[in-house]
Amino acid sequence: MTWDSNKKCASSNQPRFDWRTNVLLVLCFLIKVVVVVDGLFVFPPTTVEPYPGLRLAAADKLKIKYTGRAFNAGDSASLPSFALSLDAEFGTLSESDFTKLMKIYSGWSETKSRVVYDPDRTFYLMDFLPPLLQATNGCHFRSSRTPTRNLLPSFLGGPNDTVKRFSDQEVLLVYNCWGFAWEVLFQADNADVSAMTISTADPTSAWRAFTGPSFDLIQSSETKPALLKLDNIRERNKKIQPGDVLLIWHRNPSTASGTDLYLDHVATCIDEDVYFEKSGSGDNVPFRLATWEMITKNFPTFVFVWEWRRLVRNNPLSPNLYGNVQRLQPASDLFGINSQVAAAERYVPPTKRNIQSRFSLLGDLAKQDDLLKSLSLQADLGEGGVVESQVYTGILLLEDIQFNEKTGRAYLPKSAFTPSWYQNVQQSLLQSSYR
Repeated sequence: MTWDSNKKCASSNQPRFDWRTNVLLVLCFLIKVVVVVDGLFVFPPTTVEPYPGLRLAAADKLKIKYTGRAFNAGDSASLPSFALSLDAEFGTLSESDFTKLMKIYSGWSETKSRVVYDPDRTFYLMDFLPPLLQATNGCHFRSSRTPTRNLLPSFLGGPNDTVKRFSDQEVLLVYNCWGFAWEVLFQADNADVSAMTISTADPTSAWRAFTGPSFDLIQSSETKPALLKLDNIRERNKKIQPGDVLLIWHRNPSTASGTDLYLDHVATCIDEDVYFEKSGSGDNVPFRLATWEMITKNFPTFVFVWEWRRLVRNNPLSPNLYGNVQRLQPASDLFGINSQVAAAERYVPPTKRNIQSRFSLLGDLAKQDDLLKSLSLQADLGEGGVVESQVYTGILLLEDIQFNEKTGRAYLPKSAFTPSWYQNVQQSLLQSSYR
């Protein structure tokens, strides 16, 4: 089974719980896990080539010269449209221009670039972006499957079926677009975060997180379709600033419960029509800097709705700026099963709460806080409350991102390329066992 970024993310313009796309009450526990993996991240072989189509409006306004370039992974990418990862070469810079670029491209994030000025060094756009983006640009993520034997509950079937509490299951550790985008924004909203969390939030939780009170809606193609015209660059970008988040979704009007929303993609704005994204959910797609044209090639504008949102603390016009909006929570707190349970209790309609009787293990699991933060559950519910599919996904905190002592440039820790760090995770899970 291959993880699909187009899995349903049912929601609506009003917060609610949607049983068709995500069973938030379906809980599990992970015990005595054996993990087999060669390493999570890989830098595919690439060729470097010019990319004259890259335009950096902020640099252009400052009259700072640059040349666009692309790292081409060729056949290592799953599709030709995922082969390129972009960057820009500025050459040597004056200290004044260096400071201006740093303010623009890293100023939106409280976890900032640590690159230091050197008058003799050739600088690149990546030097000015937050550390997480520096460290991941151009690499691929290799998902892993953790087989478990008679350890995880299966809820497949109808609400009156007996829960198969201990059955053969797999836990999928994967990184998709919104899991990565949330980590980018979490680090932007919390100063000096140097560790990296790998997560794939269940789609409903992801939608609720990106459209919650921590974000202001800036604009949407649903109300202004002209925003999506290729040549309408000025109108599309006049309200957008670096650090804004782009949500791409579509409607499905044919569901039994009415019109639902389906989240397809999330990316972070870097400059006008320039974004940073985890370009897909498969193993052979890059974390990359991409242009509007590159993104729309994978998500045609005539199919999807595009909307842009902004962190409250990055919006001086936000009515919540001095209010009680808390800083973004880490993925382990927001997307773990314990959080899913809390959300379910808030959003389950009273008419459907009889379904809760299936999940009597909630009381016991709620006491295993660390364990529940390490897992998310995604499930599709059909008519009659039948669970048609379910996927357990892991939430994993890596070691701290590393920094070059001389330049300050960020790079992934060595453990991201080896399986050795799984040993500590496995031991932690073993200690969490309460069977």
